[in-house]
Amino acid sequence: MNADRVMIEYSAAWARGDIEAAERFYSDDVVMRVPGRGDLAGTHEGKQAVIAAIDAVLARTTGLSVQVDVLDRLSSSDRIAVLMRQTSQRGETQLEIRRVNLYEVRDGLIVGIDVFEANQYEADEFFG
Repeated sequence: MNADRVMIEYSAAWARGDIEAAERFYSDDVVMRVPGRGDLAGTHEGKQAVIAAIDAVLARTTGLSVQVDVLDRLSSSDRIAVLMRQTSQRGETQLEIRRVNLYEVRDGLIVGIDVFEANQYEADEFFG
């Protein structure tokens, strides 16, 4: 399965709130690199570490109150860059940021995720 197909199915799982289905797209040795200065920043190696980091982000929002709108995609056979607008809610505070996530796909699974925030300071303040 190429990167486009993986991302379509992965995104659909997140959109319908099926986190378990989305997590099945991570390889056991997936690596996620998160920028910033908060405690979630850094390199998360392995499926369980990536899931824990994503769970930590979700725990800092109200329920599953994260909405992602895909604005554009650039892809090759094994990589896809997704330009998105993410809106997160925590109590009365709302954060709308733009970001690019670069996914590397091998054998139908996500093996790498690099996150690039348009406004790192805002992301650090909200999630940090």
